[in-house]
Amino acid sequence: MKTPAILLTFALAGMMAACNTGTRNNNQDSIPAEDTGLTQDMAQDMNRDVLSDDSLRDDSKNITKAAEDGLYEVKLVSSGKAKASSASVKKLAEHMQKAHEKLNQQLAELATKKNVTIPTALEASKEKDIANILEKTGTDFDKAFVDELIDKHEKAIDLFEKTSQNAQDPEVRDWFTKTLPELRSHLEMAKTEQAKLK
Repeated sequence: MKTPAILLTFALAGMMAACNTGTRNNNQDSIPAEDTGLTQDMAQDMNRDVLSDDSLRDDSKNITKAAEDGLYEVKLVSSGKAKASSASVKKLAEHMQKAHEKLNQQLAELATKKNVTIPTALEASKEKDIANILEKTGTDFDKAFVDELIDKHEKAIDLFEKTSQNAQDPEVRDWFTKTLPELRSHLEMAKTEQAKLK
């Protein structure tokens, strides 16, 4: 059936065009939340309808989950770096933002290559999680922010380890494998910051 493939092509083209808008190409918001409003569940539904091979569908679930995690990370750190009271927490947030914007762009390119639709917006519950952290101030904010970075990176590392071992597509497996050391480094940075805040 050609209709889903056409819809997917338009959706992907729109996402890639959105990634290249703006006067400067600084990869900021490389998977922009405001462009299509496509959440992880919606992206997975599209992939299930379009991808005929079960192994591709399994890989696509991990790609869409990683993309959602990346969206969450960038939104959290870009919002949080202005609120942090500690200079080192601000520096950590700045580093995480740049690193995850770059990873989000790489993942978007991989998804496009594999004809996998990825989310461009967070579920309402995820937006609420970020809002709850942003309500805090001072040291309370710094602690909650760093704790969240640790939690999200631990979960991401688990996803990336499983995908690096179980992905059917070699390029998907390779990308998740080569990205793992950077995520582990981020986790160690956040844990170092957490120890300072106790």
